[in-house]
Amino acid sequence: MNRTDRINTMMRYINNRQYFTIRELTTQFHISRSTAIRDLNTIQELGMPLTASVGRDGGYAVLQNQLLPAVQFNSEELKALFVSFLATLNTQLPYLQNRNTLTEKLVAIASQTQQDDLLTLQELLVFDHTNPRNPKLTELTDYAPPFLKPLLNACLTSRQLILTTAKQNQTVWVRHVFSRQNQWYVDAWDLQRQRFTQIAVAQLTQITPVAKEQVLQPAEIEAAIKRAQPQPNVSLTLDASAIKQFHQHPHPTAALQYQDAFQQTAVLDCYLDPTVTQQLIDFSRWTLYLGAGARITRAPAPLITYLKESIHRLLAQLPQ
Repeated sequence: MNRTDRINTMMRYINNRQYFTIRELTTQFHISRSTAIRDLNTIQELGMPLTASVGRDGGYAVLQNQLLPAVQFNSEELKALFVSFLATLNTQLPYLQNRNTLTEKLVAIASQTQQDDLLTLQELLVFDHTNPRNPKLTELTDYAPPFLKPLLNACLTSRQLILTTAKQNQTVWVRHVFSRQNQWYVDAWDLQRQRFTQIAVAQLTQITPVAKEQVLQPAEIEAAIKRAQPQPNVSLTLDASAIKQFHQHPHPTAALQYQDAFQQTAVLDCYLDPTVTQQLIDFSRWTLYLGAGARITRAPAPLITYLKESIHRLLAQLPQ
């Protein structure tokens, strides 16, 4: 490839890594050491903030939260970015300090004609989380819990954390951070109790990394999970209508097992702790949301009882 293409590719390569060395660049791009250094100097002149360290473990890193090099978009790419950004309105995105500032930056790089198109799209498009009477309105639910960003940043360094709430401290390995019904949750493996747990991010009061000398190897955690993993005790069959609903609000940890080539029927197997009331409530509401196309073939008795009670309450509220 020519030098211009190589530098553009190298910038993407660097941006996808927290740390890299000259040797890695020479191997990846089949260039000499002097050429790699010259290319890095050019990349720094273009605005990418790099820092260098010397010694046996020396190398380069991209400075955090610094301005990134300029990127050019064509008209269709700009529309795609803008529409994608609009689609996330009122969804509690992490790292989003000021939606208006980001919107203004996207609009600012457009020409006058493109700006008119973007503003027309903003008025025209209505998504699931958009207020139809005022598409530009940002609801209070757009703002993420204060500990969501610190949690994600901590997980980028180590997923073994001590999570503190008003009630307790839990030493966990974070498997997923997921959003459900406008609430963020941590799906984590409790390293002390040897079981999976879910913690509402809004309830967190402190996040502390596990001390280095106490960090477990991934293989140890994987083996512990495999030993303690409970067998599924809930099974559902879903038709096409329920599958469509599932895609709108999927189960946070279990995946669908499609039963035909056209993905019109599926089975969902998962585990539900029948002693945890909140799990019964959440799963019951979610099952009702899936609609009549979701049929329970196996479930703990407390879940069946709670579902029947919920349905009876709904029937009692209907007018005669």
